[in-house]
Amino acid sequence: MEKIKIEVGLVGNPNVGKSTVFNQLTGLNQHTGNWPGKTVEKKVGYIEKGKYLIEITDLPGIYSLTANSIEEIISREYIVKEKPHLVLLIIDASAIERNLYLLSQLLELTSNIIIGLNMIDILQSKKYKLDIKKLEERLGLPIVPMVATKNIGLRELVDKIIEIFEKDNLNPKRVNYGDLENDLQEIEKYLPDRIENYPRRWIALKLLEGDTITIDICRNNLENWLQLKEIIERKENNPIRVASARYSWIKKILEGTLERPKKQAISWTEKIDEILTHPILGSIFAVIIISLIFYLTFSINDIFSSLLESLLDQIGKVLLNLLNFLPPWWKSFLVNGVWQGVSTLLSFIPLITVFFFFLALLEDTGYLARLAFIADRLMHILGLHGKSLIPLVISFGCNVPGVMATRTLEDEKDRVLLIILDSFIPCVPRILVASFFLSIFFPDKAFILLLSLYFISFISIFISGKILRRKVLKTSLTPLLMELPIYKFPNPKIIMIYVWEKLKSFLIRAGTVMVILSGITWILSHFPTDSIENSVLASIGKFSLLFLKPLGFNWELATGLISGFIAKEASLSTLGAIYGASGNKLGEILLGNITPITAFTFIVFQLLYIPCAATVATIYKETRSIKWTLFSIFYSLSYAYIFTLFLNQVLSLFWR
Repeated sequence: MEKIKIEVGLVGNPNVGKSTVFNQLTGLNQHTGNWPGKTVEKKVGYIEKGKYLIEITDLPGIYSLTANSIEEIISREYIVKEKPHLVLLIIDASAIERNLYLLSQLLELTSNIIIGLNMIDILQSKKYKLDIKKLEERLGLPIVPMVATKNIGLRELVDKIIEIFEKDNLNPKRVNYGDLENDLQEIEKYLPDRIENYPRRWIALKLLEGDTITIDICRNNLENWLQLKEIIERKENNPIRVASARYSWIKKILEGTLERPKKQAISWTEKIDEILTHPILGSIFAVIIISLIFYLTFSINDIFSSLLESLLDQIGKVLLNLLNFLPPWWKSFLVNGVWQGVSTLLSFIPLITVFFFFLALLEDTGYLARLAFIADRLMHILGLHGKSLIPLVISFGCNVPGVMATRTLEDEKDRVLLIILDSFIPCVPRILVASFFLSIFFPDKAFILLLSLYFISFISIFISGKILRRKVLKTSLTPLLMELPIYKFPNPKIIMIYVWEKLKSFLIRAGTVMVILSGITWILSHFPTDSIENSVLASIGKFSLLFLKPLGFNWELATGLISGFIAKEASLSTLGAIYGASGNKLGEILLGNITPITAFTFIVFQLLYIPCAATVATIYKETRSIKWTLFSIFYSLSYAYIFTLFLNQVLSLFWR
């Protein structure tokens, strides 16, 4: 028997526990993607109970429904155009006044609202008293008290969703805007009942607030727009008047229902923040935390990656035996080409899993927001948003999860900028290639020169950040405005779901492209003969010397860079295949074929040029834009060429 579907839109301010509610309710029975035509993540989860299938869409965290951001536009368009059966509004009980501001706007769009009053335990710890029954009566809406982190009230929430869906008789109290009511009625006379599914009263309010999308809708749909525009412009300070009216309504609603203690005690969150957000002590603690995460991540990765690589090698050998019935060319293509791409992708799993585990830990405890707050000044120097720190840190392990982690940024232009700059961070495979060359050509100065690569990376981020923000994205640096959530103990279930979703997303997003490109590269390196020196790949490398020769590169290095697009460490294996040697023998051959200046220029170029195929695939999936994906490739390649050309000339003058 087919189940009856109940569509629920999950709404709330940032840091009210909305994601916790979503994950606790739906568990692993959820999927993620992007909203159509947007880079903002869309999460949909399901609950089965009796004859019902409850579909919950987790809308972005927002403070209002005015068109100031993509998140706000997505939320209101979903409610108006998708028409969910119910809207579930999660409210932080300890900050109820601010949270009810969003409710005042939701009531203009829909009547079918259930309130999940979360963090009741925090409210009680602050010695607040809230008469929930009286609040329900004044709003005309059902309220379910909850503590989502402890799984308290969630079962009652599901029952309430089903109950309200079956009765379908909600009739909430309308927001009274006081002195503004006469102005609204005057505007409403010029409006039809609905414009593009938006109700008349909503349109009138948004016109007073100066909402750009609503103004465009009215300009395109109303013949009497100019008259209406004159009436609106005659009224002064409209946005402030609307906001004040909403807060006056909230004050009346809470009068007699919320009792605050005369003297509020300092919470333990505030006590901890005196240290962790302190300009000096907070910065020291942040460095310790990041360093510890780095150390643990790479230590744990070293343990599991070696085991995984051995397992993947064994699988490759088994595949070779299983495919003995195929002609040698096809067998080699499938194992050394396609499987190698899959193997490379899977080898990232320990690193990505550990990184996202720590990221989930930082976010769920509430420290991630503090880290962004502390790093804001440093990030501004680099021309980036305060929340850029974590994606950049993650990229030191691998650029792929670093690009994925840019979702912590709300502003789309800030996010695109960070995605482009992310590829300048030296990931582990790039450092492995650099370390090989440095140990061969500069054994006594290897460590100092390795540090110089990190300096070059940050200089490149600084220069590129300034150029791209002013000339390409044409946007000013937005200030860091964020609410610091309370500290809490991490929830193992939430962390597990978070890590699994990120890992699954990485494998799906990067997998297809990685496999295809690995197969293509193998074909290019084995056609028309098995000799890589006479292959199409080598021919492309020789052709690229038209551009790369001024950098001092030979065709062998050029070919290594091309194969390095699949995986950075592949440039070494390609050079080994060309010269017929590996390890120290390959080093001896390189010493006799290129100069130390060329070697260092090559290291810097491979540090800065196009990111690997998996990262490029992730950039496309995250931006949903061919334009930005191609631009990121073009920009990093152009910057790397100009920077290393200049470097080569300077080194030629001073390095003897």
